[in-house]
Amino acid sequence: MKNNHIAQIVRETAVLADQGYLIVRAQSNQKWSVRLNNGKIEKMTVDHDQGMGVQAWTKNGTSGFACEDRITRETGTVLVRRAWELAEQNERYQGEKNKNIFLAPLVNEGLDVHGESGFDNITPEQIIEKTSQIHQNLLNGTCLSKGTVSWQTNYFQVEDHWWIGRSDGSLVSYTVPRSVIIHIGTVKADGQVQSMQVHRSAAGPDLLSSELDDRILERRAYNRAEFALRVLQAGTISAGSYPLVIDYGLAKGLAHEAFGHAVESDLLQQSVLGEKGKLRKNLKIAPETVDIVDGPLLNDWADQPYSANGIPRKNVYIVQKGVLREQLGDIFSGETGEGIVSDAARTEDYASIPLPRMTNIRLIINNTVELKHSEDLFEEIRSLQEVMQKNKLLEEKDHLLLLGYRGGQVNTKTGDFVFQCDGIVNLADPRLTIYKPTIFSGRILSALKALKAGVGEEVFDAIGTCGKGGQSVPSSGGSSSYVLLNRDEQIRLGGDANK
Repeated sequence: MKNNHIAQIVRETAVLADQGYLIVRAQSNQKWSVRLNNGKIEKMTVDHDQGMGVQAWTKNGTSGFACEDRITRETGTVLVRRAWELAEQNERYQGEKNKNIFLAPLVNEGLDVHGESGFDNITPEQIIEKTSQIHQNLLNGTCLSKGTVSWQTNYFQVEDHWWIGRSDGSLVSYTVPRSVIIHIGTVKADGQVQSMQVHRSAAGPDLLSSELDDRILERRAYNRAEFALRVLQAGTISAGSYPLVIDYGLAKGLAHEAFGHAVESDLLQQSVLGEKGKLRKNLKIAPETVDIVDGPLLNDWADQPYSANGIPRKNVYIVQKGVLREQLGDIFSGETGEGIVSDAARTEDYASIPLPRMTNIRLIINNTVELKHSEDLFEEIRSLQEVMQKNKLLEEKDHLLLLGYRGGQVNTKTGDFVFQCDGIVNLADPRLTIYKPTIFSGRILSALKALKAGVGEEVFDAIGTCGKGGQSVPSSGGSSSYVLLNRDEQIRLGGDANK
């Protein structure tokens, strides 16, 4: 179905409201993926999904929602009727009321603001051919100092088209293309096993050709595999509090899980950064050199130029100069939280109801030290050590670098977090001794106050998938290449996170 035809269906459906308010969302989603394991193709998928969702509000502000996996005028008419019936039923049962949607600004900024992705110019056969060559290059070049490594290569690309219309005449549409190559390595030595993972993402199908040309991800995979091998042979670090350095991937995890979710408006009722359901605005929570910003970046993995309510999405300055400023809310947040409403509403698909969500969250440290980037991980760690020594940032005994991000958990109500890394390096040791990974735990407010400096260029391409309310959406973010944290008794490695 042509894009202009879908836009017309959305527009005509949205104006069927003879009372109250309507939002119509249509989505067309195409996915391609291939997985290779040790030289063999294990899986190849091509998937296409599309549908419509209609959200209706009575004039008193109760709402109803209906969806269908088709995009036609007839489907739109049926969905409007169902959504109205549910909204009226909710009103009879004294359902929650919110009339903020009636205050939404009129938006008509043109259709398909991101244009075509170019995915139509690459065939499934070409995807298999190029991904297979990338995988074979990886197999041919692997050479560990000891042990063996098995490789899995995954390529995934998606082209996500959205059309959002409202009964006030607003209509926007956009295309979000995403592609990623992921190498997963399993290193074995002396009867032990350690896994590792690296990725490279982009906004179009040129990613495969770029990797074949420059082989950046391949070299990164070798480095991480060798690091994983050394972690297998390493000892363990004593539990305790240390001055720390975290890489931008772990910094993104910290910013997203610990800081970002804690300021989402629908979670403020039970957040350490909220009080009685409202953001603790103007609270000094970090050094004045620290900013935390969330918002879409063009061609980013989690890019979203408009909210799920059809309102332009803007940067949200959660923390400015160390002071808590803005919540991540949506247009409905005005009655439950205070702050600038940016409408950060996102939805997994046409069949889901929007929730306030992050896109690309950046931990920005305005006190930074230059570091020359190197594709050789061990060379960069040595350079990091030298730069920190030169700038008198390195502690004399133990100053630990945490490399990699393996997920974790956060309790936004108590402010406790627990994360895991790939491995640890003692930068204060001239030998750069490596240790096995252990939990990195602490309290949100302590971690914010401990932020000291950034080292290296800003990198915002740490990607992931964020789960909330039964929905999963792409997430991304980052920081300086490395972030320094002062030693704090509330931030620990190993041991019990509650102690």
